[in-house]
Amino acid sequence: MSRLFYRTAQAVIGLGLLLSSSLAVLATPTGLNNIPTAEVVPQRVLVLQGFSQFGTDLSPGWFIGAKYGPARNLEVGVDDTAAGTGSSAGPVLQGKLRLPLGSKRALALGAANLSGDIGRNGEIFPYLVVSAGFKAFNAHLGHSWQKDNRAWFVGIDHAVNRKLTLRADWIEANDGEDSLASLGFIQQIDSRWLVEAWSSLPSESGRHTSHIVKLDYVIPLGLP
Repeated sequence: MSRLFYRTAQAVIGLGLLLSSSLAVLATPTGLNNIPTAEVVPQRVLVLQGFSQFGTDLSPGWFIGAKYGPARNLEVGVDDTAAGTGSSAGPVLQGKLRLPLGSKRALALGAANLSGDIGRNGEIFPYLVVSAGFKAFNAHLGHSWQKDNRAWFVGIDHAVNRKLTLRADWIEANDGEDSLASLGFIQQIDSRWLVEAWSSLPSESGRHTSHIVKLDYVIPLGLP
């Protein structure tokens, strides 16, 4: 099993670096529920992900993805549809550069939803975000310059204990005419497995609450 994971890791890393060097559903950078934060995957750590989105007005969609830290303060990732509704135009990529601003603050520049088929996958999502740690919580504020959908976003997370963190965020949608709020959590199961889940509440008329459940498997590669 470990050999299979190692080979999978090599393939995913190679694909992510190849495509991101030439250009990159929304690839999922490290963040809260629906927004990115200034955090990144640690160096030489790979996170494999499987997740599902479902809701009243949605047929279930199943997705797979991966995030990797090729260098300190740098993250790359790739997502694709496994089954059901969602993107069918090939993988989408993301990349993020973290700039520390002290022990408890950081700024990040990134881009998500990078693909070769904007017509089907949507526009690139470039963003800037600042994260700051306080005594009881972490706060996040950012902005995206996505074409025809410039958006501010905010978020907050609170560690209940060493394994459970509660998370909430809000982001503008439809170029500021609507918004999307969410509530969720991330729970560590053991040293390798984590589960994330949240509900998203759109303000747009006719849209219903949707839910996402995500399973993460963390692989420290330890490559030189």
